[in-house]
Amino acid sequence: MNDVQLIQRNLTVVSRRIFFTHWASFEVREITFPPQRKHNGFLQRQKRDWVIPPINVPENSRGSFPQELVRIRSDRDKSLSLRYSVTGPGADQPPIGVFIISPISGQLSVTKPLDREQIAVFHLRAHAVDVNGNQVENPIDIVINVIDMNDNRPEFLHQIWNGSISEGSKPGSYVMTLTAIDGDDAKQPNGMLRYKILSQTPDTPSSNMFTINNETGDIITLAAGLDREKVQRYTLIIQATDMEGNPTYGLSNTATAVISVTDVNDNPPEFTSMTVSID
Repeated sequence: MNDVQLIQRNLTVVSRRIFFTHWASFEVREITFPPQRKHNGFLQRQKRDWVIPPINVPENSRGSFPQELVRIRSDRDKSLSLRYSVTGPGADQPPIGVFIISPISGQLSVTKPLDREQIAVFHLRAHAVDVNGNQVENPIDIVINVIDMNDNRPEFLHQIWNGSISEGSKPGSYVMTLTAIDGDDAKQPNGMLRYKILSQTPDTPSSNMFTINNETGDIITLAAGLDREKVQRYTLIIQATDMEGNPTYGLSNTATAVISVTDVNDNPPEFTSMTVSID
């Protein structure tokens, strides 16, 4: 197994040592500072074969809090008394205090539920100093991904949509497009929407005069028989469901499509009487 495969399995590879970070069960694992070497009297981070995978934290966790994520430590703690800290948005910058670290153990924890729709990724820096405040390790970057949960219902851009179609239009004629949005990740099933028609009023001359593209929201005619002289307006109830339309796990919302049947010149004039009397 090469390093890329190890990364995909959420491993941190350090030379021949492997440290696991397991976000799904929140088991406490370690991230260590990379080994250093001196160059012209300065400490330099050894970058080769050193990969720190992101820490993945599901949003809306119910706790309890603080919830331990990972332990950050330096190999130099064997010979020195160290103090650990984290900086960046979510630590010492707004929103302050979302993440905290034990200065003694290096245990990094989250203090409250996260919301991916507010902040999807946190970028922190971890530091290690001695008891006098002298830097003993170069800072390392810690990336925390907030994993999306299906906590947002689809929302139509309008509750009532107005469209029109000429009477006599053939099946397959375009009518209108309805659009809904979802606050969840559009690249994940939580934010992938599917549309369908729940009802049509009136249901004449067919109860399925229209159909909707379940992915795009495009409404087209399905049956022939549109006649303004008989039905001037159709009302459709449209439903959008996330989780790719899954009726069990998806969240749904509805909107109304009002389709007016427009007149065409399809009726010749008719005399009210076949005879006319002239005095």
